[in-house]
Amino acid sequence: MQFSSIKKWLAVSLLLIITGTANAQLCTTKEATAWDSKAAGLDTTTSRGLADNFFLWNVGQTINVRFLNGTEEQQRAIIALAKTWEQYANVKFAWVTAEPSNVRVEFSNREENYSQLGTNSNMVPDNQHTLHLEYALFNEPQRLQRTVVHEFGHVLGFMHEHSSPISGIQWNKDTMYKVHAKYGWDQDMVDAQIFKVYGKRYTNGTTYDPKSIMHYPIPAWQTMNGYNVGWNTEISEGDKQLASMLYPAGGQRQNEVPRVNVLNYSTTLVKADAAAGGIYLYPSFEVTTDGATGDVFFAVLLFDKDGNGIRSTDEKYNVNGCVGTYKSFRIGPGKRLNANKTAPDDFPLFIPFSNIPNVPANAEIQIQFRTYVSDGEELKSVYYSEPIAYRMTR
Repeated sequence: MQFSSIKKWLAVSLLLIITGTANAQLCTTKEATAWDSKAAGLDTTTSRGLADNFFLWNVGQTINVRFLNGTEEQQRAIIALAKTWEQYANVKFAWVTAEPSNVRVEFSNREENYSQLGTNSNMVPDNQHTLHLEYALFNEPQRLQRTVVHEFGHVLGFMHEHSSPISGIQWNKDTMYKVHAKYGWDQDMVDAQIFKVYGKRYTNGTTYDPKSIMHYPIPAWQTMNGYNVGWNTEISEGDKQLASMLYPAGGQRQNEVPRVNVLNYSTTLVKADAAAGGIYLYPSFEVTTDGATGDVFFAVLLFDKDGNGIRSTDEKYNVNGCVGTYKSFRIGPGKRLNANKTAPDDFPLFIPFSNIPNVPANAEIQIQFRTYVSDGEELKSVYYSEPIAYRMTR
């Protein structure tokens, strides 16, 4: 993937699932990589669904849920609906009132409902929410039910069913672009949030399920052939089967991948070193691993003050076309490691001045820390920090 702008990249890469409350449900799946287009296939399996295995919780895990506001009655209602998934997935949702928590719910009057995807919640600072619900839901019991169950499906790592590579949905793109422009979405955003299709591996061997609680409604005008999906209000049989497959009662998950959580990132310290002829970068973070063994890449990328990627012409100090550098490690599950925590400079990254083109002394740049993981089949972006400002010193 090439980076034209950090702002555009951030707009389509955050693992956040949003549900709007307008006439159509505006759902977004924001990730870093584009996959193959739709593939034809016969419905030969009994289970259906779409999930991102890189962001699943451990089988049998207790997921702590804390509320940042709301009444006790409202909180109790949300927990009761979330626990619907416990009938089919081997996890537990625990209502906690203090840290540590995995999921933090916030209510407001904003007309949007959204959640971080799976364990990405762990990488959000504990003073920030990971799931948002609008107060108006409590005025409509059926909408409250379907929305909360849907959002906690995302908490478990389940994705929007319309993004299945075998859905075959024939979108009325021109009309969709015009309608979503009214909400401030440009064509790139609509492509990324609605028309994007995931690779077949995200089906976990299942097929498309139009009855899934994870499928948002599609009015006939949104498709070229009049195909439509109504409001799904219950967990479907396909949802139940996918939940039991990914979180099995027996405790052994199929299709396991390396799962990496970046925790407690604080900042990236930057030190110019004239003698070494470059800048040293010290991102401060912790990392935990679960699932399978994989290759983990810790990278730092450079952008100009406006958020545009500083283009690299060098193969060595190049991360997806941007000036950057990284270190990689093959790490197994069950590890907890830290960098630049015990000592402020025990994990250095380095970029030579000569590989930072067209950036004069005293120019302001932005620096971002990112983490990727690979299982040998896919290079997955799993974390990125807020960029920090740095004034270039040579």
